[in-house]
Amino acid sequence: MKQGSWKWLFTWEGRVQRGPYLLAGSILTVIKYGIDSLVAAHFGQTWQIWNYVLPGSQLSVFELGQSRPEMYAILWAIAIPFFWVGIALTLRRLRDAGDRPAWIFLFFVPLANLLLFLWLTLVPSTAKPITEATAAAEPRPGNLRTEIVGVAIAVVLGVALAVWGIQVLFLYGWGLFLGIPFFTGFVASWFLNIKKTRSSLSTIAVSALVPALIGTALLSLGREGLGCLLMAVPLTLPFSIAGGLMARSILQRRSQTIASPNFAACVAILPLAMFAEHAAKFDPPVIAVTTGITIDAPASVVWRNVIAFPPLAPPQEWLFRAGIAYPTSGQIVGSGPGAVRYCHFSTGDFIEPITVWDEDRLLAFDVSSQAPAMQELSPWKITPPHIGRNYMRSRHGQFRLVALSDQRTLLEGTTWYQNYFWPQAYWRLWSDEIVHQIHLRVLRHVKQQAEAR
Repeated sequence: MKQGSWKWLFTWEGRVQRGPYLLAGSILTVIKYGIDSLVAAHFGQTWQIWNYVLPGSQLSVFELGQSRPEMYAILWAIAIPFFWVGIALTLRRLRDAGDRPAWIFLFFVPLANLLLFLWLTLVPSTAKPITEATAAAEPRPGNLRTEIVGVAIAVVLGVALAVWGIQVLFLYGWGLFLGIPFFTGFVASWFLNIKKTRSSLSTIAVSALVPALIGTALLSLGREGLGCLLMAVPLTLPFSIAGGLMARSILQRRSQTIASPNFAACVAILPLAMFAEHAAKFDPPVIAVTTGITIDAPASVVWRNVIAFPPLAPPQEWLFRAGIAYPTSGQIVGSGPGAVRYCHFSTGDFIEPITVWDEDRLLAFDVSSQAPAMQELSPWKITPPHIGRNYMRSRHGQFRLVALSDQRTLLEGTTWYQNYFWPQAYWRLWSDEIVHQIHLRVLRHVKQQAEAR
């Protein structure tokens, strides 16, 4: 340790013994806590040490992203230099203890990073610490233990980041569906290929296993349901494999095969990018979906079945049987603009104030309240944020009647909605089809009722 040189804290080279590591870590923790307390006091809050690790309190780092975004952003900005110093010190201490610096990944795992710190303050220095040069010169046979550890670390990191993104940032976007799969596939592949470059097929298999394990963990912990996880598979799987193949390619082309400062710094990019995505608060476009059907009945008869229809038969469509909300009956209270239409769904009611009442031609309405979009398939009774906060929001709707002849009518149903899942190009494939199937269920029922009369 170079006394009086603050640059010693930030360097990635060399090693640090357990005494200076404990001293530096303790002092930096006290300084960081003091600064965070001052920031909290500026916002009229009291900051406690357990706010870093315990969810449930509105002031914890698990809740601040939603409740106090300005304070949360400031704390994040303050944490960046401490984050860098922590990685640098831990990486150098791992070398000094004779362990491979690849264990730096534990620094990013909640609670495990505290155990890593305690262990590194106790383990003595070795006479011959592992460095990049010595590690590159060692023989590199395959090691099943390393591969299992890599998958475990990737899964823990993936679950932690997913829960943070879903429960704290309420984010179902690029970071969750693309960033986390790519990153965790990269991590698992890095450990798989770090000692010996494996085949592309092995890398693909391990990278594909990771999102499956993360999804299983989220389902088991009651954080997400099976429906949403299955819909995400076509999106997450290719990106996890891409991350795995990239890690393999990097390790094939370099002699230094252990974790480097650049790689460790990359770990911090994903949560920062996710927070930036949360702070941007992207507003998705309003999408219109129109479905039509021809009915062998006069427009006046069709109109009567549009404004109110009896209960529908149980659904046969696989989407609805898998938990997607579906209409069960409908009624209108009053008539003309200002009347209220109640569309009863399997998960609750849509309340729809009438805005246009052009009898036998057009019925238009807004959506002032809506039921959850689905009932998640889960061993637990759960309401993920995308359901509780209605990440698929109906805005307006209408039924348009066009008389094709005295006895034939074209009935069109249109819904304007917003989908708060990203990337939109993928999730719109699901949401448009869901809206289309809801339309068809109602239109076919109206057709059956109108033609029966």
